[in-house]
Amino acid sequence: MSFPNIRPTTRSFTMGDYPSKTYRSLSGVTFRRSFGNKQTGYTLDLQFKNIGDQNELKQYSGTTREILQHYIDMDGTLDSFSVPYRVFVGMDDKVEALIKNPPNIKWRYAESPNVQSVQPGVSTVTVKLVGELEA
Repeated sequence: MSFPNIRPTTRSFTMGDYPSKTYRSLSGVTFRRSFGNKQTGYTLDLQFKNIGDQNELKQYSGTTREILQHYIDMDGTLDSFSVPYRVFVGMDDKVEALIKNPPNIKWRYAESPNVQSVQPGVSTVTVKLVGELEA
């Protein structure tokens, strides 16, 4: 199941790092050991400013309700999903390619969505995602 096809107002992306561990000997010398050749721990924070809680037809498309329902459908932070193209609209193609590379990256919620009520029927929703590689 894919994340709702809504264009965010703002995006914040942090590239993953290679799994490694730093060791320090009794003499004070440090050395690092790599445990993989692929980056892990990507983060993607999305903010959807001033979106409707639900549209006039009571459908879920592009609404606060759709994001919250997706979180419930993913069993909170448990299940992973893909992120649609629309989330990256407006980014430079080369930057977008780096974010989507490797192609087997799947996202899951790092925490529950944060909903801030702006006025009746309108909210700002913040979503924090963590990217992980799937075999």
